[in-house]
This record gives sequence, structure tokens and C-alpha cells, in this order.
Amino acid sequence: MKKSNSIIAIIGLAIVAIAVAFVSCKKEKQEQKSNNMEQSVQNSDNMDEYLMSFKKKLLSTQKGEETIGLEQAQRDLGNLLNFDFGDANYPTNVYHFDTIRVKLTLNQDEVELSQLAITYNEAYNSILETYHSIDLPEKSIYAILCTFNELETKDGETEDVELVVVTRGFMEDPILPSNNHDTMDWRPKNNAGTCDGQFINIYGAPEIIRSWILNSQGILSCPNGRVYFTDVATWYTYGYRYYDPITGQFLIYTSFVTDQDSVCISHDKMEYYYQNILDIYHQQSFGNHYILHVGISLQHLHGTIPALNQYYWYYCWRVRIEHGKPNCTEISPVD
Repeated sequence: MKKSNSIIAIIGLAIVAIAVAFVSCKKEKQEQKSNNMEQSVQNSDNMDEYLMSFKKKLLSTQKGEETIGLEQAQRDLGNLLNFDFGDANYPTNVYHFDTIRVKLTLNQDEVELSQLAITYNEAYNSILETYHSIDLPEKSIYAILCTFNELETKDGETEDVELVVVTRGFMEDPILPSNNHDTMDWRPKNNAGTCDGQFINIYGAPEIIRSWILNSQGILSCPNGRVYFTDVATWYTYGYRYYDPITGQFLIYTSFVTDQDSVCISHDKMEYYYQNILDIYHQQSFGNHYILHVGISLQHLHGTIPALNQYYWYYCWRVRIEHGKPNCTEISPVD
């Protein structure tokens, strides 16, 4: 890519402000990393009480007695299922994803609790059946993502309830240590190995940074209880959206090189991308949530890059982070 003073000059002040904000919080985030090997989660008596009360009401309400809004129904259903099944405070390095779909009948864009109860019972049984069919070492349900999607029906009165069940496990990985950062240089493609040809088809830069981010979270501690997550959601972003006009660099991997097999990301640049992803995540409104899972993939895209105000074909990382608020309870999960 050719860089010119004229291109840099037209970059908006907002981009400069964003870059400065990321730099200013970098030291604070680095200081936090040294103290996160174990994070203590406080008992969530209020959340437990709310969800147990909601479940009792949900399963006892008769048809036509009470309705709630779609947004509240999605939040409460997702939180209740996580409360029922979630058991997350263990070392984890294996994730298994299953998607379950159930239907929810609406009443003029609102949800009758009696109908939500039908959906809940169907989801409950499907999750239990799915979980028992999974073969993972030291498994438990890590989190459940709940999304409502409108179905194309004649009356528009049906929602597709999509439940992504994340089951965790743990197995020793003899290839790379999980508790510190390697010092190698990596290829930017998924599973493309190091620049000197090691670990091909096993790891690439995306997988390494993913493991660094997850390991930076530490293990959640809930004495005499279990951790479950509420407000579980997914955040997506792309590397081309973040540019530092001062250094002329993208904060997350973005490249204009046609042959990505020839690109090498130095260890220093790996650390740079790793820290920037965490900094950007922590700038979000949910940035205090625990990171449940990370996916990083190399994408081949085209379009106008806002910071450069020019149309390009380019490669960049797409970052996906599942996150949630941890809660500690002494109530045992469904098994």
C-alpha cells in the first residue's frame, strides 16, 4: 500500500481521538493482566432470587394472564437457561458449539408467559439431550447464547428462538504452554504456522492471539458454588475499522498484500495486535464482561476503508467475542 501525506491529512479528528484513547488505557490494561490468574465472583443472591421467582411465575401463569415485551423475554429466557445449566468456573481450553432452534408464538409483538413457558420447556429438554450426547473431557455447560429471530410467516406472529449452547472441556496441550506468550513470528492466516514453518495446520497467528486473550482472563473463583453467566452476547469487529494516523498502522491486522502466505507477523506485532484487541473490547459498553470465547479469522474483503477514504481489496482479521456477566451461586446446575 502506498501512503501519502495527503491521505493521512484528511483523516478525521475522531480517529485521532480513538487512537489516543486506546494508547492511554494500554498501561492500565497491562497492569491488570498480572493480577487476573484468579478472579473472585461475588454471590449473586439478587440475580438468583430474580430468576427463581421468574421461573416460578413462568411455569404457573395461565394462558392470557400476563405478557412481556420481546426484549425482556429474550433476556429472561437466556438468563434463566444459563442459571439452570451454566457451570463455568473450571480451566477450559476446549469449546463445543451446538445450535438448537425452538419456536415462540407471539401475541401482537408481545410474549405471553404461558407461551414462553412452552418454549422454555422445549429448550430445557433439548439442551439436556444435547449435553448428554457430547463427549468431552471434564465437560460442563459454559454458556448459552439466546437470540430471537423473526420467522417469515403469514401472520408474522412467530419467533425463531436460536440457542447456541457452548459446552466446555479441558485437555492438556503438549504443543504450546498455555500460561505465557511464545516469542515466535507467525503467519496471519488461520492454522498457517510460524514464519519458519512450524505448527502448520495446527496454529497460526489468529489461534495464538485467541489463546493469549482467553488465558489473560484467568479462572473465575466461586467458593462452594458455581459460576453462571447472564446477559450473554456476541460482539463482532473487523481490523480495517481501527487505524492509527500517527503511526500509519492498523490496530488490528489489516493487509494489502495479495499473497498472504508470504506475510510474517513479528512477535512484537503479535503483542501489539493482542493488546489492541483487548483495549478495543474494553472500550465497549459491555467491556467489563468476562470474555467467554474468542474467534479470529482472516477475511478477504473489498470496499472503502473509512480511515483512508479509498476503495481497496484487502485482508483483515474478523474478531468475534462472546461475553457475559459472571454470577456466583451455591445452587447446583441441572445435570
